[in-house]
Amino acid sequence: MKKIKINRILMRFNYCRAGDLIKITHRILDSLKENTYFPNPTPVLAEIENALEEFVTALSNAGGFDREKVAIKDGKQANLRQMLTELAYYVTQICKGDKAMLLSSGFEINGETAKRQKAPPKLQVDLGMAGQVTTSITRVTKARAYVHQCTADPLTPQSVWAGETTLKPTHTFTGLESASRMWFRVIVIDKDGNPIYWDPVLRIIQ
Repeated sequence: MKKIKINRILMRFNYCRAGDLIKITHRILDSLKENTYFPNPTPVLAEIENALEEFVTALSNAGGFDREKVAIKDGKQANLRQMLTELAYYVTQICKGDKAMLLSSGFEINGETAKRQKAPPKLQVDLGMAGQVTTSITRVTKARAYVHQCTADPLTPQSVWAGETTLKPTHTFTGLESASRMWFRVIVIDKDGNPIYWDPVLRIIQ
């Protein structure tokens, strides 16, 4: 007897990195707003948006590795993951396995998630001379481009990222304001054109 494939949501948001969690949440929120398949999301989208903003703020505040602020960040992250889990159950109940409906929700489903090249565990962000910071990652096989970016603290969903797109996994920012708090990240465009995100790292410029 042929085994029937059941379409289901992948709960990757429960174990992904912070940067990916933020990206996934934004995609789900954008997909569910005014989506007629899901007229009454549970939890309501405004509550999830608020939880996302609180997590992003806590992530920014925890950049200095203060133990209390890191604990607050962990709590906000756990709350956001729990809300997405509850939302995934709601979507699953509404869709009853319908693939098109599941995909329209913004959640990833089995068989539809592109294979991701595993990122190295850490983005290197090194302080150089006054006003200089160098970002570097391990070279990604057949990568099309490396996007090195920075933005001022605090980190929020509305933060504007500036930077440079290059063919190199290393880039040096210059002319940064001394004593300012800046976030740095790298986005790699892989051989298939898919972005790979590294979690942002906070530094105080020399």
